[in-house]
Amino acid sequence: MSDDKELFEEVKLEVKEEKQREDTPTPTPEPEPEPEPEPEPEKVIEKPKKEKKERKKRVLTEAQKEQLKANLAKGRQTSLANRQKKKKLKDIAKEERAIEEDTKIFESLKKKLTGKQLAEENEKLKAELAELKAAKAKPKVERPPTPTPDVKENKKVEPPKMPTIPEKKKPLTARQKMKLLRGL
Repeated sequence: MSDDKELFEEVKLEVKEEKQREDTPTPTPEPEPEPEPEPEPEKVIEKPKKEKKERKKRVLTEAQKEQLKANLAKGRQTSLANRQKKKKLKDIAKEERAIEEDTKIFESLKKKLTGKQLAEENEKLKAELAELKAAKAKPKVERPPTPTPDVKENKKVEPPKMPTIPEKKKPLTARQKMKLLRGL
C-alpha cells in the first residue's frame, strides 16, 4: 500500500508541474531524471529435480502367464498364415505376369516367322491341289456292297465306358517356348 501512495503522490506532483508549465510562459528547467536504482542480482532458484517414480511391476498369476503365452502363440500362427497367403498371391501374380510376357514374346516371334511359314504352307497346298486334280481325272473304282449283319443274335449290350478326362497340361515356360521356336 505504501508503494501505491507514493505512486499517486508522484503522479499528483507531475500533474501539478505540468499545469504550472502551461500557465507560465517561461521555461522551467526540467528536473534531472532520477537515476534508476540498480537492479538487485536475481537469485537463482533451482527447481528440485523430480524423481522418477518407479513403476510397480505387474504381478501375474501362472494362469494369466499361460493365457498370455497362448495368445502370443496364436497371434504368431495367424500372422504366419497371413504372410504365407500374401506370398502365394504374389507368386501367382508373378507367374501370371511371366505367362503374359511369354505370350507377348511368342506372338512377336510368330509374327516374324509368318513369311516363311506362309511360303511353306502355300507350297503344301499347291501340292495337295495338284494331287486332288490328278485323282479327279482318274476313273473311280466301285467296291462291292458291304453285307448287312444278322440282327437275330442276342448280344450283350455293354454300358458305354466313361470317357477319360485328359490331364491339363502345364503352360510352357519361356525356356521351353524358346526351345520349340529354335526348330522353326
